[in-house]
Amino acid sequence: MDKLDKNILLIFVFALLVRLLYILIMPPRPVTWDDTLSWDAVGWNLAQGNGFIEADGKPTHVRPPLYPIFLAVIYILFGHNFISVQVFQSIIGAITVIIIFLLCSEIFENKIIANLTSLALCIYPPLIVYTQIIGSETLYTFLLSVTIYFLNKGLKDRKEKIFLLGSLFLGVTNICRSTTIFYIFFLGIGLWFIPEIKNLKWLKTFILGVIISFIPVIPWTVRNYLTFDRFLLVNTSSGELFWSGTYIPWDGICKTDRDQNFFEKFNLPNPVDNERKMFKEGIKNIFDSPLGFLKLTIKKFLRFWFQPVGAVLVSKKFRVLSYIIYLLHFFWIILAIYGFIKSPNKILYSPLTVLFIYYGIMHNLIAPIARYRLPIEPYIMIFAVYGFYHLILKKESRQNV
Repeated sequence: MDKLDKNILLIFVFALLVRLLYILIMPPRPVTWDDTLSWDAVGWNLAQGNGFIEADGKPTHVRPPLYPIFLAVIYILFGHNFISVQVFQSIIGAITVIIIFLLCSEIFENKIIANLTSLALCIYPPLIVYTQIIGSETLYTFLLSVTIYFLNKGLKDRKEKIFLLGSLFLGVTNICRSTTIFYIFFLGIGLWFIPEIKNLKWLKTFILGVIISFIPVIPWTVRNYLTFDRFLLVNTSSGELFWSGTYIPWDGICKTDRDQNFFEKFNLPNPVDNERKMFKEGIKNIFDSPLGFLKLTIKKFLRFWFQPVGAVLVSKKFRVLSYIIYLLHFFWIILAIYGFIKSPNKILYSPLTVLFIYYGIMHNLIAPIARYRLPIEPYIMIFAVYGFYHLILKKESRQNV
């Protein structure tokens, strides 16, 4: 076993042990938290051969299919229990750290930065906590990391097949969570700024990549049409978040579970019709108060990027701890911005950079929730570590003068 293989193995083992230890020591999260009951119901119904059915017996329109399939396979093999799911999610979480190590090595060609980044991700609390949660975050974060790795490597090495493999993984990622469904189009704009691939060959490759990225989605879209008699690409819920994020009285916070007026306003029998109505009403909210929406946009931007994952839960009982977490998170983001600015120019229009822009734009249109940032936090960590590394090098160079 060479040095690199041994290093990767050690990183994987350490990341896995940390996550398994957390599951062993920490008490189980209440099933009423997060979206556990819904995910579990769809997964268990699927395992029993009932299809993608929610707890109320209705076909799901909220949950994309991949995570319920993941749950169903585990339930069939190991029984209906959360421990098995958590163990597999711990393994997936540890593999994600390895993927980020490889991605970091590709970007900076510096094993010190890759090692420091992977070590930080091994012990980064939000990624550890979510391995215990029955939700799609851990699986989605893994799939997104594989997608970005292949897209980035394909472009860096000018290998069309690797780029197309990344496009395929993007499609699989989109049936886990539909967040990045339009990311491929943003990436196309970003690629236009790379002189080396502004040619007919790569244009054809990109168009093929777009097609490939939608292939895994199409069967589910067909299922949605047959089930709801309406076109629904992946799932509903974005309409609800968009309306909440444009409704000035709610201050950009999703309060649909606390306001009965919301359900009275959107009470159409077909959930896809409700989704469309929410989008129309959300646009109306913007035109009714453009200045208010502009102010709200600034607030939402700050919330999305500068609110730590889980800080809201902490703040209710431990305010001092919450303030410390906020302060550390603030410096982490600032360090990442510094690291991004100091990074080599060759990554300025990479899939990773486009991903930050995409997340910033798409999540600023809706009601932002800190946990929605979790899948891109491994990449924020890359630049935070690079920023720290650059500061240390800069300090050492001054001392040596």
